Amino acid sequence: MEELMNKIIKRTDLENRLAYPTHSLWAFPLLSEGQTSIRFDARDTLGKVWNLKLSTRTQGQYQKPVITGEWLSLVQEKGLEVGDRIVLTREVDEDGEVSYEIRTERKIFNVWAPVQ
Repeated sequence: MEELMNKIIKRTDLENRLAYPTHSLWAFPLLSEGQTSIRFDARDTLGKVWNLKLSTRTQGQYQKPVITGEWLSLVQEKGLEVGDRIVLTREVDEDGEVSYEIRTERKIFNVWAPVQ
């Protein structure tokens, strides 16, 4: 598993879209070939598949990648709050198939615990 993103959630992430780190765009090769958005599925720890969309800006100096799609539904279903953590990982199997996993976590007594 390769970790693509480990982020403490901010208010903007909960209300609009999840900001995605530019330095992890390598995990989505089609974006580096000139596409500005790509849809992908990410499985959560309960096995539910979320259809997400990663987009980059077409205007301006910075790409500012964001994740939308079913992101706000995930936020609502998990009851995520400011200060929770999102971890996105990627795995490539022996056949070259790529799969993504998304974990949601909350700090309880100074330990990160899964938000189911």
